[in-house]
Amino acid sequence: MTARRIISLSWAAGVLALAAATSPAVGISRDESVYVEAAASYARFWPEAIRDPARVLATADRRYAPNHEHPGFAKGLFGLTRTALFDIAGVTGEVQGSRAGAWLLASFLALLLSLWGCELAGTLGGALAPAFFFLVPRNFWHVHPAVLDLPVTALMLATTYAFWRSTSASRGRLSTAGWAFASGLLLGAALGTKHNAWFLPPVLACAWLVGSFRGRQESHGPASEGAVGTVRGHRFPWALVAMAVLGPVVLVATWPWLWHHTLPRVQAWLGYHLHHENYPWMYMGTLLREPPFPVAYPVVVTALTVPAAILVAMVGGLLQSAARIVAAWRGRAPAVSIPTEWLLLLSSLFPIALIAWPSVPHFGGVKHWLPAMPFLALLGARALVTTGRLLWPARAGAVTGVLALLALAPAAWQVAHVHPFGTAAWNEIAGGAPGAATMGMQRQFWGDSTVAVLPAVNAHAAPGARVWFQETTALAARQYQRDGRLRRDLAVAAGPEDADVSIWQYHQEFRDREFRTWTEFRTARPVAGVLLDEVPLVQVYARPGAWR
Repeated sequence: MTARRIISLSWAAGVLALAAATSPAVGISRDESVYVEAAASYARFWPEAIRDPARVLATADRRYAPNHEHPGFAKGLFGLTRTALFDIAGVTGEVQGSRAGAWLLASFLALLLSLWGCELAGTLGGALAPAFFFLVPRNFWHVHPAVLDLPVTALMLATTYAFWRSTSASRGRLSTAGWAFASGLLLGAALGTKHNAWFLPPVLACAWLVGSFRGRQESHGPASEGAVGTVRGHRFPWALVAMAVLGPVVLVATWPWLWHHTLPRVQAWLGYHLHHENYPWMYMGTLLREPPFPVAYPVVVTALTVPAAILVAMVGGLLQSAARIVAAWRGRAPAVSIPTEWLLLLSSLFPIALIAWPSVPHFGGVKHWLPAMPFLALLGARALVTTGRLLWPARAGAVTGVLALLALAPAAWQVAHVHPFGTAAWNEIAGGAPGAATMGMQRQFWGDSTVAVLPAVNAHAAPGARVWFQETTALAARQYQRDGRLRRDLAVAAGPEDADVSIWQYHQEFRDREFRTWTEFRTARPVAGVLLDEVPLVQVYARPGAWR
C-alpha cells in the first residue's frame, strides 16, 4: 500500500472513530431533532413498500411527508444507520444511530481531502489538508449531528473532485468517462441532500470556461511545488453532461416524495427555499450592523471563527493560487494547471460570495458557506508546504512539520476547549467567547447547548415539572427522554406562562424570551447554567418550589 493510501485511509478511520467517541457530548440541535424523526419515518418506507408494492406511492406520501421541504438522500442514510445500530443491533440510542450516517460522510470528506491534498502538494499536503478542515472548531462540531450541512459539503467536494479528474490529465485509475459518470452520480447524491448543490454545475462550468484561457496545453513532466503526476489538462467537460443526465435521476430515485406529482413538488421545494425565514440579527453583532459589513458578514464571521494561524494559511493559499494563474498566463510557470487553479479558487470563494449577496437570507451561522471550507483547507495546506520548501529546500519536510505544529496546535487546543459547544467558538481575533460577546455576536446557535444543563435539571427539577426549553424543540426533548438523558416525568411547556422551569440559551433575536421568563417567574436570578470562559451560554430559571 502506498504512502498516499495509508495517509488517506488513516484520516478516514481517525475521523470516524473520533466522531463516534465525541458525539455523545454534543446536544441535539433544532434541525437535527426534525431530521432524526424524518429519518426514522423514511427508514420504514422501504420495508413497507416491499411488503405492499401496489401501495408504494401512498406509502411514499405518508413516510416522506415529514420534512418534505428537504430532499431524502442524507436523511435516508441517517435512517439506514439508525435501523442498523439502534433498531436491529441495539448498540446505540436513536440519535447516535442516526448520526452514524453523518460520521460516515465526514470520514469520506477526510479521505477526499487527503487524496486531493496529495495530488496538489505531495504526501505532506495529504496529511495536512484534512487537519486544516477538521481543526476549525465549528467544522469539527459539524462532524457530529445528523444534519445536512457537512454531508452536502462532502458530496459537493466529491463531485468537484470527480469533475477535476475527468477534465485534467491526472485521471488516476478511472477513465475520463468513468470519472464523468461518477461525477453525475455524486451530484445526484448532493442534490438529494440539500438544495445548494444546484449551484455546483454552474460553478464548475465557469471554472472550465475561464480555465480554457491559455490553459489548454498539457505538460507530462513532474509537477511543480510537490504536486504528483501530470496536472495540466483541459478536456471537454463531459462530466457536466453526465451531471445534467444523472443528477436529476439520482435525486428522484433517492427521494420517493417525488415519485408522483413530480413537477409541482419540485416547484414547491425550490419555492420554499427562495422565500426562507430570515433572521436579520443572526450572527450580526455591533460590528456587522453598519454598512458595508451586513453584505460582507460571511467574510467577517469566517475571519472571527477560523483559528488565526489556519486563517492566515488559507488566505495565503488563495493568494498563491491567484499568483500561480498570473505566472502561468505570463509563461513563467509552464507546469501550473490553470483550470485546476480556477477550480480551486472559485470553489473556495463562491459559497461565501453567494451568502454575502444582499438579497440572500442571513441565518444559520457558518453552515451555509461550509462547502467553501474544504477548498480553503486544500489551498492552506499547499501554501504551508510551499512555505516550508521556500524557507529551507534541503529540509523542507522538517520545516513544514514545525510550521504545521505551530499552526495546528492552537487550533487543536481550541477544538478541545470548546467541545461540545462548537457553535460558540470564536477565534483569537475576536477575543474568544468573551470578546465576541462584547461585540454583540451570537454566543451560540441552534439550541444544542441545552444538553449541558440536563444533569442539573434531572437532579433538581420537581417531579412532573413543566419545562420550557425555548430554543430546544419539543422533538429534541422527547429524544433526550427516549435516550435516557432527560427524566421521563418532565413535561414540555409551550411558554413561561405554563412552565415551572425555563431553559434560556443566549440568542440575540430571541432575547424577549428571557424577559418573558423574568416577568412570569418574578426573578432574574438563574438556578443553574453553563459558562464558556465566563460567558453564559445557557441559564436555567425556576419558579419557587420547582427546583429542589
